[in-house]
Amino acid sequence: PWLQDAKINKLFEPYYWDRYRRLLTQSGLPSGVVRATDEVTDKILDRLGDPRDMSNWSRRGMVVGHVQSGKTANYTGLVCKAADAGFRLIVVIAGIHNNLRNQTQGRIDEGFIGRDTARLASRDKDKRQKIIGVGKFDQREFPVSLTNSIKDFNKATATTNTSSVGQLNVPMVLVIKKN
Repeated sequence: PWLQDAKINKLFEPYYWDRYRRLLTQSGLPSGVVRATDEVTDKILDRLGDPRDMSNWSRRGMVVGHVQSGKTANYTGLVCKAADAGFRLIVVIAGIHNNLRNQTQGRIDEGFIGRDTARLASRDKDKRQKIIGVGKFDQREFPVSLTNSIKDFNKATATTNTSSVGQLNVPMVLVIKKN
């Protein structure tokens, strides 16, 4: 366990989580559900390695649940808190089909990034800045996404966009298919 100490020592500032909590509340979720999501994502994050710990550590996990059970809210909240804790590369693995990956990207766009990534990929500059979801609450920071709701991660994206990953001051997220 490391999260409680990080919170006490002000090493965990809930910027992304606060935006997402506001979105959940505004969307009409009962306060008890929002509170439970906050608690369970804290428990999961606490079981991950501390991103400031430079020693080797290995953790794995998977979100499993019934249809309409809150999996998306749970992993989106966890993504937000992981970014707040200092994780800089976040990979969301979403099924094996394009439609599920695209849908998951849309949810991450709304709940974490705050911009429509399909529009960001547009060559038309007037269409590029569509603020959505959490971006409507605070626009000081926007995570970088190497995928968008139209296109999966590919070799061309990897070779042209990953050279400066270590120099980014904001988290980077990819939503990819299993295969």
